[in-house]
Amino acid sequence: MTTATNFLAFLGLVSTLLIVWRQSWPGRRQLFVVQSLLLAALAATMAVYANRHELLLVAAVVVLLKAVLIPRILGRLAAGMPARPVTPGRSAGMSLLVAGGLIVAAYVIMLPVTAVSELPTEGGIPLAFAMVLIGLFVTVTGRDALGHVLGFLMFENGIFALALLATYGLPGLVEAGVFLDVLVIVLLMEGFVLQIRREHDSIAVDRLRELRG
Repeated sequence: MTTATNFLAFLGLVSTLLIVWRQSWPGRRQLFVVQSLLLAALAATMAVYANRHELLLVAAVVVLLKAVLIPRILGRLAAGMPARPVTPGRSAGMSLLVAGGLIVAAYVIMLPVTAVSELPTEGGIPLAFAMVLIGLFVTVTGRDALGHVLGFLMFENGIFALALLATYGLPGLVEAGVFLDVLVIVLLMEGFVLQIRREHDSIAVDRLRELRG
């Protein structure tokens, strides 16, 4: 199981870095779907190897909520938004550099944890924690409201992966409650973003700062 969980955690981190690199909003949304599917596969893998069958239900909820429902909400939020440039540019390069630094920081911070842990999933813990840090970074540095929403969802995906790997699978009831909270927050964000767009005809952070005067 160690090889499978480490590999899936690694792929989850790669998808996170690709989200940071991509500037096209449809591309970033698709990569978020890929990231969510990888986390569902991680939960399913742990369910099989650890004999935690409730994690199969968790994996199914992840697919339904984060790979189907939330991306549709994100699509509604992005409707009518002008396309961002698709070339990486300097800003994407700097963001990737910061993300690389956060990966190193995640390994350093988690070194005391992995040194004493005897879980078969310990190798993936620093990878998941790096996803958390990068998601928080995207949340803080997003250039528009959609970027902040996506960063929050990436951050929550990282928390989910970290919880799975560090606790060897949380009870399905706890995860169901977390998913419900995430869905409610995303729906509230949808109403908030749409209200901003109606009042100011833009959701770009720079434009909203100009309106503030």
